[in-house]
Amino acid sequence: MSSLFAAPERRSDVIDKELLERAIERAVAGTDPRLHALSGYRKRLREPIECAVRHVIELTGQLPEPAEISRKACRNDPRLRAFFVSPDHLQEVLGQCQALTEYRRAQQPGPDEAIYGMLSMVRSEKNVLGMDLRGDLLQREVAQVAVEFSQHRVVGAAGSEAESRRMLMRRGFDHLLEKALGSIVATRGRKAELDQQYQLLKRKLDAMQSGRWGLDSVFAADDAQHTDVARLESEIVAIEGELLALGTHPNSLEYSLQQLSTTLGSPERWLDLRSVRLEIDQMSIKSGPGSTGRSYRLDLTELFATATGERRVVLLGRVPVSDLPPIPDFLTEAERLLG
Repeated sequence: MSSLFAAPERRSDVIDKELLERAIERAVAGTDPRLHALSGYRKRLREPIECAVRHVIELTGQLPEPAEISRKACRNDPRLRAFFVSPDHLQEVLGQCQALTEYRRAQQPGPDEAIYGMLSMVRSEKNVLGMDLRGDLLQREVAQVAVEFSQHRVVGAAGSEAESRRMLMRRGFDHLLEKALGSIVATRGRKAELDQQYQLLKRKLDAMQSGRWGLDSVFAADDAQHTDVARLESEIVAIEGELLALGTHPNSLEYSLQQLSTTLGSPERWLDLRSVRLEIDQMSIKSGPGSTGRSYRLDLTELFATATGERRVVLLGRVPVSDLPPIPDFLTEAERLLG
């Protein structure tokens, strides 16, 4: 995986042949390696994988230029003021970020250097009651919508913008493989569950129809027993229909290839970008009709998946190393605590 997307980006409609071959191998290894035994798997995967590779390259290219993410930048960037409670909070969050810490431990960048990466957050809104100035009157208990950003995370930490974008491409492609594998596993699990339910209901129905149903049939009215039989038969028919709808056996190589092709052939369902515009005040309250006071316009980029409803606000950034707190030395801290 370290070599995937490693070549410099080319402005071309043709995907590099070597890149495509590496992507096919990565897709098979990352989902169902048994596909190597299936004749013609490379040819059948070439088109959907080229579609997926092209998609993640285009998405990464759509990300705006990196913004400085630092205490100083908080003064002039309304996005950072919305993302973090304060400059101290920004520094604390970045100091606890695993990707940045791992990069600093491995590469040991100097204080004059910067780390590039993509900051991602969950955006949520909730209804609150607050105060608002309407004309010359300060009104209380005013219905408002507060915007919050949480679960901050940095991915693709690297020493340059180009390398960070390449890492994001690799992550995007792996994300699509994860979704394909999830679909394969989920369907296999559902198939096993349906098979088990079918066998249990079939045995139960056989017992009822053969009269081996204990003494319930003696004390129950005929109509009630017929109703139970009809219900079981209906459930069995429904399960048979769902099993039939699954098509090819989920454990087969053909099914794995089909699921992989379907997911990678429609990458925009699982990973896409869109622009989001918000108007909020300094307290992160959304501006609306009748709102007064100064507000800020936030032009955000959101990564989302139509198929799952997942979404996160993202910001490609540049973090000055000098703005990060020292890396915790857990051994020294433990020795200090233990005396």
